[in-house]
Amino acid sequence: MKFGAHVSIRGALHLAVDRAVAIDCECLQIFVGSPRQWREVHYSEHDFDLFVAKRRDAGLDPLVAHTAYLINLASADPQLHARSTAALIYALRVMDRLGGKAAITHLGSRGTHPWPDALPRVAAALGVALEATDRAMILLEHSVGAGGQVGGTFEELRDVLHAVHDHPRVGVCLDSCHLFAAGWDLRTADGLATMLRDFNRTVGLERLHAFHLNDSQGALGSRLDRHANIGQGRIGRAGFATLVNHPRLRRLPGFIETPGFDHHGPDGRNLRLLKQLRAAGRPRRQRPRSGH
Repeated sequence: MKFGAHVSIRGALHLAVDRAVAIDCECLQIFVGSPRQWREVHYSEHDFDLFVAKRRDAGLDPLVAHTAYLINLASADPQLHARSTAALIYALRVMDRLGGKAAITHLGSRGTHPWPDALPRVAAALGVALEATDRAMILLEHSVGAGGQVGGTFEELRDVLHAVHDHPRVGVCLDSCHLFAAGWDLRTADGLATMLRDFNRTVGLERLHAFHLNDSQGALGSRLDRHANIGQGRIGRAGFATLVNHPRLRRLPGFIETPGFDHHGPDGRNLRLLKQLRAAGRPRRQRPRSGH
Protein backbone atom coordinates (compact mmCIF):
# COMPACT_ATOMS: atom_id res chain seq x y z
CA MET A 1 0.00 0.00 0.00
CA LYS A 2 1.20 3.50 -0.84
CA PHE A 3 0.88 6.11 1.91
CA GLY A 4 -0.02 9.76 1.59
CA ALA A 5 -1.79 12.49 3.49
CA HIS A 6 -4.46 15.09 3.15
CA VAL A 7 -2.32 18.19 2.68
CA SER A 8 -3.29 21.86 2.81
CA ILE A 9 -3.37 24.08 -0.29
CA ARG A 10 -3.11 27.19 1.89
CA GLY A 11 -1.27 30.03 0.14
CA ALA A 12 -1.18 28.45 -3.31
CA LEU A 13 -2.35 25.25 -4.92
CA HIS A 14 1.17 24.05 -5.75
CA LEU A 15 2.36 24.47 -2.16
CA ALA A 16 0.45 21.29 -1.32
CA VAL A 17 3.09 19.36 -3.23
CA ASP A 18 5.87 20.98 -1.22
CA ARG A 19 4.09 20.09 2.03
CA ALA A 20 3.56 16.52 0.86
CA VAL A 21 7.24 16.15 -0.02
CA ALA A 22 8.26 17.58 3.36
CA ILE A 23 6.48 14.76 5.22
CA ASP A 24 7.55 12.04 2.75
CA CYS A 25 4.21 11.33 1.11
CA GLU A 26 4.01 8.75 -1.67
CA CYS A 27 0.57 9.94 -2.84
CA LEU A 28 -1.54 13.00 -2.14
CA GLN A 29 -5.03 14.17 -1.19
CA ILE A 30 -6.15 17.82 -1.25
CA PHE A 31 -9.20 20.01 -1.08
CA VAL A 32 -9.68 22.09 -4.23
CA GLY A 33 -11.23 24.96 -2.27
CA SER A 34 -12.60 25.67 1.18
CA PRO A 35 -14.28 22.51 2.52
CA ARG A 36 -16.86 24.60 4.40
CA GLN A 37 -17.88 27.04 1.65
CA TRP A 38 -19.67 26.74 -1.68
CA ARG A 39 -17.34 29.27 -3.30
CA GLU A 40 -15.31 27.92 -6.22
CA VAL A 41 -11.69 29.02 -6.50
CA HIS A 42 -10.70 30.06 -10.02
CA TYR A 43 -7.09 29.03 -10.46
CA SER A 44 -4.90 30.37 -13.24
CA GLU A 45 -3.39 28.11 -15.86
CA HIS A 46 -0.01 28.92 -14.30
CA ASP A 47 -1.25 27.60 -10.93
CA PHE A 48 -2.40 24.38 -12.55
CA ASP A 49 0.75 23.92 -14.61
CA LEU A 50 3.03 24.52 -11.62
CA PHE A 51 1.14 21.97 -9.53
CA VAL A 52 1.31 19.39 -12.32
CA ALA A 53 5.03 19.93 -12.84
CA LYS A 54 5.86 19.75 -9.14
CA ARG A 55 3.79 16.62 -8.60
CA ARG A 56 5.41 14.92 -11.58
CA ASP A 57 8.88 15.74 -10.29
CA ALA A 58 7.97 14.50 -6.79
CA GLY A 59 6.46 11.25 -8.10
CA LEU A 60 3.32 11.65 -5.97
CA ASP A 61 0.75 9.28 -7.41
CA PRO A 62 -2.16 9.04 -7.26
CA LEU A 63 -3.64 12.46 -6.57
CA VAL A 64 -7.18 12.68 -5.22
CA ALA A 65 -9.39 15.50 -4.03
CA HIS A 66 -11.81 15.40 -1.12
CA THR A 67 -15.01 17.30 -1.90
CA ALA A 68 -16.55 19.97 0.32
CA TYR A 69 -18.15 18.85 3.57
CA LEU A 70 -21.33 20.74 2.64
CA ILE A 71 -22.24 18.32 -0.14
CA ASN A 72 -25.49 16.42 0.32
CA LEU A 73 -26.40 14.47 -2.80
CA ALA A 74 -29.27 12.75 -0.96
CA SER A 75 -30.99 15.99 0.00
CA ALA A 76 -34.66 16.50 -0.88
CA ASP A 77 -34.10 20.27 -0.90
CA PRO A 78 -33.76 21.25 -4.59
CA GLN A 79 -31.36 24.14 -3.94
CA LEU A 80 -29.05 22.12 -1.70
CA HIS A 81 -29.13 19.21 -4.13
CA ALA A 82 -28.21 21.49 -7.05
CA ARG A 83 -25.41 23.19 -5.10
CA SER A 84 -24.06 19.80 -4.03
CA THR A 85 -24.03 18.51 -7.58
CA ALA A 86 -22.25 21.65 -8.78
CA ALA A 87 -19.62 21.31 -6.03
CA LEU A 88 -18.94 17.71 -7.06
CA ILE A 89 -18.59 18.77 -10.70
CA TYR A 90 -16.15 21.50 -9.70
CA ALA A 91 -13.92 19.04 -7.80
CA LEU A 92 -13.96 16.60 -10.71
CA ARG A 93 -13.05 19.31 -13.22
CA VAL A 94 -10.07 20.36 -11.11
CA MET A 95 -8.97 16.72 -10.91
CA ASP A 96 -9.36 16.41 -14.68
CA ARG A 97 -7.13 19.46 -15.16
CA LEU A 98 -4.51 18.29 -12.65
CA GLY A 99 -4.40 14.69 -13.88
CA GLY A 100 -5.85 13.44 -10.59
CA LYS A 101 -7.38 10.02 -10.14
CA ALA A 102 -10.62 10.91 -8.38
CA ALA A 103 -12.78 13.12 -6.22
CA ILE A 104 -13.77 11.40 -2.96
CA THR A 105 -17.16 12.49 -1.69
CA HIS A 106 -19.52 11.94 1.18
CA LEU A 107 -23.03 11.29 -0.08
CA GLY A 108 -24.78 13.28 2.62
CA SER A 109 -27.80 12.48 4.74
CA ARG A 110 -31.28 11.32 3.77
CA GLY A 111 -32.60 12.80 7.03
CA THR A 112 -36.01 11.34 7.85
CA HIS A 113 -36.63 10.25 4.26
CA PRO A 114 -36.47 6.50 3.56
CA TRP A 115 -33.51 5.18 1.57
CA PRO A 116 -35.60 4.17 -1.49
CA ASP A 117 -36.70 7.82 -1.82
CA ALA A 118 -33.17 9.22 -1.43
CA LEU A 119 -31.41 6.79 -3.79
CA PRO A 120 -32.73 8.34 -7.06
CA ARG A 121 -31.53 11.77 -5.93
CA VAL A 122 -28.02 10.45 -5.29
CA ALA A 123 -27.98 8.63 -8.64
CA ALA A 124 -29.24 11.71 -10.50
CA ALA A 125 -26.51 13.91 -9.05
CA LEU A 126 -23.81 11.39 -9.91
CA GLY A 127 -25.16 11.03 -13.45
CA VAL A 128 -25.09 14.78 -14.04
CA ALA A 129 -21.56 15.04 -12.64
CA LEU A 130 -20.29 12.21 -14.85
CA GLU A 131 -21.82 13.79 -17.94
CA ALA A 132 -20.27 17.17 -17.14
CA THR A 133 -16.71 15.88 -16.68
CA ASP A 134 -14.21 13.89 -18.68
CA ARG A 135 -12.03 11.41 -16.81
CA ALA A 136 -11.63 11.60 -13.04
CA MET A 137 -13.49 9.05 -10.95
CA ILE A 138 -16.07 9.64 -8.22
CA LEU A 139 -15.23 7.62 -5.11
CA LEU A 140 -18.11 7.17 -2.67
CA GLU A 141 -16.85 7.33 0.90
CA HIS A 142 -18.28 4.84 3.39
CA SER A 143 -19.76 6.68 6.38
CA VAL A 144 -20.38 5.77 10.03
CA GLY A 145 -24.12 5.71 9.27
CA ALA A 146 -25.19 8.11 12.03
CA GLY A 147 -28.10 10.52 11.61
CA GLY A 148 -29.32 9.09 8.34
CA GLN A 149 -25.91 9.38 6.67
CA VAL A 150 -25.90 7.65 3.31
CA GLY A 151 -23.25 5.01 2.66
CA GLY A 152 -23.12 3.66 6.19
CA THR A 153 -23.71 0.12 4.93
CA PHE A 154 -22.15 -1.80 2.07
CA GLU A 155 -25.66 -2.45 0.79
CA GLU A 156 -26.28 1.27 0.31
CA LEU A 157 -22.98 1.65 -1.57
CA ARG A 158 -23.99 -1.29 -3.76
CA ASP A 159 -27.39 0.29 -4.42
CA VAL A 160 -25.76 3.54 -5.56
CA LEU A 161 -23.34 1.72 -7.86
CA HIS A 162 -26.19 -0.27 -9.39
CA ALA A 163 -28.30 2.88 -9.79
CA VAL A 164 -25.57 4.41 -11.99
CA HIS A 165 -25.34 1.12 -13.91
CA ASP A 166 -21.94 0.25 -12.40
CA HIS A 167 -20.36 3.15 -14.27
CA PRO A 168 -16.60 2.56 -14.60
CA ARG A 169 -15.85 6.04 -13.23
CA VAL A 170 -17.64 5.37 -9.92
CA GLY A 171 -15.96 3.45 -7.11
CA VAL A 172 -15.55 3.37 -3.34
CA CYS A 173 -13.19 4.74 -0.70
CA LEU A 174 -13.22 3.05 2.72
CA ASP A 175 -12.13 4.74 5.93
CA SER A 176 -10.70 2.65 8.79
CA CYS A 177 -12.21 4.94 11.45
CA HIS A 178 -15.64 4.88 9.78
CA LEU A 179 -15.56 1.10 9.43
CA PHE A 180 -14.63 0.61 13.07
CA ALA A 181 -17.26 3.08 14.27
CA ALA A 182 -19.84 1.32 12.09
CA GLY A 183 -19.10 -1.98 13.83
CA TRP A 184 -16.37 -3.68 11.78
CA ASP A 185 -13.63 -4.90 14.12
CA LEU A 186 -10.37 -4.17 12.32
CA ARG A 187 -8.18 -4.99 15.32
CA THR A 188 -7.59 -8.60 14.28
CA ALA A 189 -6.84 -10.49 11.09
CA ASP A 190 -10.13 -12.37 11.42
CA GLY A 191 -12.09 -9.14 11.84
CA LEU A 192 -10.47 -7.57 8.79
CA ALA A 193 -11.04 -10.72 6.75
CA THR A 194 -14.72 -10.75 7.71
CA MET A 195 -15.15 -7.13 6.62
CA LEU A 196 -13.39 -7.72 3.30
CA ARG A 197 -15.43 -10.83 2.56
CA ASP A 198 -18.66 -8.95 3.16
CA PHE A 199 -17.52 -5.98 1.09
CA ASN A 200 -16.43 -8.24 -1.75
CA ARG A 201 -19.70 -10.16 -1.67
CA THR A 202 -21.84 -7.01 -1.51
CA VAL A 203 -19.90 -4.41 -3.52
CA GLY A 204 -16.83 -6.10 -5.03
CA LEU A 205 -13.21 -5.43 -4.15
CA GLU A 206 -12.60 -4.36 -7.75
CA ARG A 207 -14.67 -1.24 -6.93
CA LEU A 208 -12.40 -0.27 -4.02
CA HIS A 209 -9.89 2.37 -5.16
CA ALA A 210 -8.64 4.12 -2.01
CA PHE A 211 -8.44 3.87 1.77
CA HIS A 212 -8.45 6.56 4.43
CA LEU A 213 -6.16 5.43 7.24
CA ASN A 214 -7.33 6.94 10.52
CA ASP A 215 -7.39 5.47 14.00
CA SER A 216 -10.65 5.85 15.94
CA GLN A 217 -11.28 7.80 19.12
CA GLY A 218 -14.67 6.13 19.43
CA ALA A 219 -15.34 2.56 20.50
CA LEU A 220 -16.29 -0.26 18.16
CA GLY A 221 -19.78 0.38 16.78
CA SER A 222 -20.01 3.82 18.43
CA ARG A 223 -21.06 5.62 15.19
CA LEU A 224 -18.61 8.32 16.29
CA ASP A 225 -16.56 9.87 13.47
CA ARG A 226 -13.54 11.09 15.43
CA HIS A 227 -10.11 10.43 13.96
CA ALA A 228 -7.07 9.58 16.08
CA ASN A 229 -3.39 9.29 15.23
CA ILE A 230 -2.18 5.87 14.13
CA GLY A 231 -1.77 3.70 17.23
CA GLN A 232 -3.37 6.23 19.58
CA GLY A 233 -6.96 5.14 19.00
CA ARG A 234 -9.10 2.05 19.52
CA ILE A 235 -7.86 0.23 16.39
CA GLY A 236 -4.21 0.35 17.43
CA ARG A 237 -0.96 -0.46 15.69
CA ALA A 238 -1.69 -4.18 15.42
CA GLY A 239 -4.87 -3.45 13.51
CA PHE A 240 -3.10 -1.17 11.05
CA ALA A 241 -0.24 -3.65 10.62
CA THR A 242 -2.78 -6.22 9.46
CA LEU A 243 -4.68 -3.76 7.29
CA VAL A 244 -1.79 -2.23 5.35
CA ASN A 245 -0.20 -5.62 4.68
CA HIS A 246 -3.33 -7.47 3.58
CA PRO A 247 -2.68 -8.91 0.10
CA ARG A 248 -6.04 -7.67 -1.22
CA LEU A 249 -5.26 -4.09 -0.15
CA ARG A 250 -1.60 -3.67 -1.08
CA ARG A 251 -2.47 -2.20 -4.49
CA LEU A 252 -4.38 0.72 -2.93
CA PRO A 253 -3.30 4.22 -1.94
CA GLY A 254 -3.89 4.99 1.74
CA PHE A 255 -4.34 8.61 2.87
CA ILE A 256 -4.12 9.78 6.48
CA GLU A 257 -6.52 12.42 7.82
CA THR A 258 -5.17 12.24 11.35
CA PRO A 259 -5.06 15.12 13.85
CA GLY A 260 -1.26 14.93 13.96
CA PHE A 261 0.99 14.34 16.94
CA ASP A 262 1.53 18.09 17.17
CA HIS A 263 -2.19 18.71 16.57
CA HIS A 264 -1.54 20.49 13.28
CA GLY A 265 -3.00 17.87 10.97
CA PRO A 266 -1.60 14.87 9.06
CA ASP A 267 2.13 14.62 9.65
CA GLY A 268 5.30 12.73 8.88
CA ARG A 269 5.26 10.83 12.17
CA ASN A 270 1.96 9.14 11.29
CA LEU A 271 3.33 8.25 7.86
CA ARG A 272 6.55 6.87 9.34
CA LEU A 273 4.54 4.63 11.64
CA LEU A 274 2.59 3.23 8.70
CA LYS A 275 5.78 2.69 6.71
CA GLN A 276 7.35 0.84 9.64
CA LEU A 277 4.28 -1.42 9.85
CA ARG A 278 4.45 -2.01 6.11
CA ALA A 279 8.16 -2.86 6.23
CA ALA A 280 7.67 -5.23 9.17
CA GLY A 281 4.99 -7.10 7.24
CA ARG A 282 7.05 -7.71 4.13
CA PRO A 283 8.41 -11.24 3.74
CA ARG A 284 12.14 -11.37 4.29
CA ARG A 285 14.26 -12.56 1.40
CA GLN A 286 16.36 -15.57 2.18
CA ARG A 287 20.02 -15.26 1.38
CA PRO A 288 21.20 -17.77 -1.22
CA ARG A 289 23.24 -20.54 0.26
CA SER A 290 26.91 -20.41 -0.58
CA GLY A 291 28.33 -23.42 -2.43
CA HIS A 292 30.78 -25.84 -0.81
